[in-house]
Amino acid sequence: MEDVKIVVERRYVPEPIDYERLVSLVESTGERVVLTEADVPVSVLFPARVVAELEHWARADHPTPAPMPQAPEEEEANETTWDVGRLRVEPLARPQEYGPYTRYVRADGRRVSFARAGTVVAVQMTADEAAWFVDRAMHTRQGFMDPKQAAAFEEFLARQPSAGDQ
Repeated sequence: MEDVKIVVERRYVPEPIDYERLVSLVESTGERVVLTEADVPVSVLFPARVVAELEHWARADHPTPAPMPQAPEEEEANETTWDVGRLRVEPLARPQEYGPYTRYVRADGRRVSFARAGTVVAVQMTADEAAWFVDRAMHTRQGFMDPKQAAAFEEFLARQPSAGDQ
């Protein structure tokens, strides 16, 4: 997994997010984009290929989805709405166009997919879910290493600075 990430600070919450620019950045660089509010990670946009790899390794030992804590939901009159990455509440079934990209809220209400010409190119998930996937994938992938390689990898990771030091 790459160690590069692009951080986008959202200082003025009412200002709409420029998803066209962000998804284009994810698609062109192949790197994740972390959206923050007040320097706190809120959600992460991953290239679709990275999400596929993370899901493969994170779910290798656990074929069923990990339970996600659910906050109590308030019912709207006629529509089900979801809080997507604490960015804003949106109707579940209304795809939105952002230039060449179409934004779909997934049925689980916790992820958003961006498609261009019918192909998913990026996936947005909450920062907590992204951290769980990255951590779980790393540890599961390590479990498939031979013992010498796993020990060398653990030693390598121990020498790395923590994420907060960067």
